[in-house]
Amino acid sequence: MYVSSEAVINQFLRTYPYPFTAEALQEFLIKGKGKISLKDCKDYLETSPFVFELHKGVYITRAGAFTGKKFSFKLTQEEIDKNMFIPGHRFMPFANPETLSFSLNFLFNGASLYKTSKEFDSFSAAKFFLLFGEEYVSQYIAADPANEDLDLASLDFELPQKVWLTGISLEPFQKAFGIHYGDRILCELIDWDAGTFSVSPIKTSDHGLKIRKDDVKRQEWYDKLEKYLLEGFDDIGPLNSIEEQLANVFFKHGDELSCEECGSVEELLQRSKKIGFENYGVESRLWRIGEDVPAVGAWNSSFKELSAEDWLPSIDFLIDTYIKDLMYQKKNDTIGLEESLKSLPFEKKEIRDVKQRIENRKAEIAKTYNWFADFVTGAVRHSALKLYREACSLMCDIMSEAVDLEKLPQQELVILTQLYTHLLHMLESLEMTPAYINEESEAMMLSLEGMEFNFYDIRPIIRASVIEQSKKGFKIIGKL
Repeated sequence: MYVSSEAVINQFLRTYPYPFTAEALQEFLIKGKGKISLKDCKDYLETSPFVFELHKGVYITRAGAFTGKKFSFKLTQEEIDKNMFIPGHRFMPFANPETLSFSLNFLFNGASLYKTSKEFDSFSAAKFFLLFGEEYVSQYIAADPANEDLDLASLDFELPQKVWLTGISLEPFQKAFGIHYGDRILCELIDWDAGTFSVSPIKTSDHGLKIRKDDVKRQEWYDKLEKYLLEGFDDIGPLNSIEEQLANVFFKHGDELSCEECGSVEELLQRSKKIGFENYGVESRLWRIGEDVPAVGAWNSSFKELSAEDWLPSIDFLIDTYIKDLMYQKKNDTIGLEESLKSLPFEKKEIRDVKQRIENRKAEIAKTYNWFADFVTGAVRHSALKLYREACSLMCDIMSEAVDLEKLPQQELVILTQLYTHLLHMLESLEMTPAYINEESEAMMLSLEGMEFNFYDIRPIIRASVIEQSKKGFKIIGKL
């Protein structure tokens, strides 16, 4: 796929609101003077987190699925006191997950609401971001421009006692209706790509202790959402994030859950005795309270053994990455690189002429490679590659023994796959956004230290399990 084609596809997926097929997307791309095979187009749609499959071969974007959908949340006492609301995780999964919450836009009666920043203690601030995963809360808060002087790396990624949050002023609501604790904000997605929502207040504070019809309907809404989430745990599993878990549920049941008497995910979790945050490797997911989130379940029951296509990146990407690492180390010998690539479970056709391909890419990269410009990025790449090789080796051990993944220690297996994915993503980022890496190199090196600690903690446990399964696989054949 050409970069220009990918850019056109991404623009299409961010804005197109109607059902479509892979053939229609390919035709749209060709008209835009792009180029992509139908197979690549289908593969892209099947793996894109911004697309849902309506039925076989027919897709709809998140923009199409969520535009016009309604949801609401209850204002906290602190928000009333500070006369602002914090978007935080409350607009998940309706907002673009790549758009940080402080960048979202809000309309009230067609007019834009203005943003304001105020100080919160870290504990109360964190509550607005828990659905992103407790492990990422500090990073989301630190990304707020109101905290531009906050250096998380120097604090070992721990938040200080006080932080600032960017929120939306409640002043227009106060002037129009008067806002009190217990009142809600009803939201509707207007423009997914622009991150624009229409918001309006719902007065519930004047109900007193009376139970009204909308209270009963809202409780029914919570019951339905809880039921659908529990069903999703069995059908689709933990997916890649809490955000994806919610996106799939609200896509599947969006018409039913989008109503005036809707609630919020954060309030469901406060009420539910069945669903909560559970550890999933080094991350967290929504799951049944007190139950481990498994790596393998009914949602991927066919995924019994590890296959190369499930985890290996393209060999061309690895060649380029390894060559740049050699140049960073000021080494010329590529024999070790050739042997490393041949030890990985690529298909024969992929490693054919690998020696010549390495030499060709080395000559090409050498034309523009600058050791001084690569000094910071190269250090991160070198450390990431070292750990990546070791993770690959462990993945190869699992694959070569063809062990049953269900019989491996599940949390350790989850951590391995997460670490591998994070490392691969880091290596890809080094190629795509080197300027960003230069700015975040210290934080990335600290992150790598944490990954190393986790990896060396789980490796002996996984290897012991692999060896145990291998022993059980041997059969003693007696004399005939």
